[in-house]
Amino acid sequence: MNVTWLGQSGYLMESRGERLLIDPFYSDIVEQKQGLKRLMEAPVPITDLRPDLIFITHDHLDHFDPIALPVIHQTYPRARIIGPQSVMKKARELDFDESALVPLPVGSAYQAGAFRLRALPAYHGDPLAVGLFIHGQDKAIFYSGDTLLTDTYLDDIQAVCPASIDIAFIVINGRLGNMNLAEAVRVASALRPALAIPMHYGMFAENTADPLEFARNCHQNGIKTQLMPPGVPVNF
Repeated sequence: MNVTWLGQSGYLMESRGERLLIDPFYSDIVEQKQGLKRLMEAPVPITDLRPDLIFITHDHLDHFDPIALPVIHQTYPRARIIGPQSVMKKARELDFDESALVPLPVGSAYQAGAFRLRALPAYHGDPLAVGLFIHGQDKAIFYSGDTLLTDTYLDDIQAVCPASIDIAFIVINGRLGNMNLAEAVRVASALRPALAIPMHYGMFAENTADPLEFARNCHQNGIKTQLMPPGVPVNF
């Protein structure tokens, strides 16, 4: 399993020659709409993505990029776009072909080649937002998506995730409807993954957190962590 961090919550995962693209944020749409200037350029050109599947967790600009996603799909028209109903609605508004769309609400699963995907509960500004559980190449991967740590969140996640998780990608920024760094450590401590990786930081000065602090706190709780350099494939 090769994984490349694309910045924010964007990842490119490759398993047995098939590629899953998650939440690619490539444009300056957030600066246009909200005045937040991106600090990190997209580290992998669109021409090098080559996705078979594109999973969008929710309809916010730094996850469903309305400028970049149409370009990505025009470049790779065979790639299916998967996500909750808010993503399907937005995709239809942008005139994506219905045949490319795969709705995946919370609790639903989808098998495509090397990847089995299951939409997980998330509690965010988009009420239909989801997280993701990924099985690929014998790896069990938890991807929180954007979410708060609510009173029921851990129970909801642990009810559907297996006891053994290889990698957990956890949001840490603590603003705009997301759990903060200390809460992210609580999630990692509850799930006990073999490896915890922080995400959703470093893109905007107004909306970030220190991944090194996450790593230190996880270490104190006996959880191995890894910080991923943008644009560099990491083999797990």
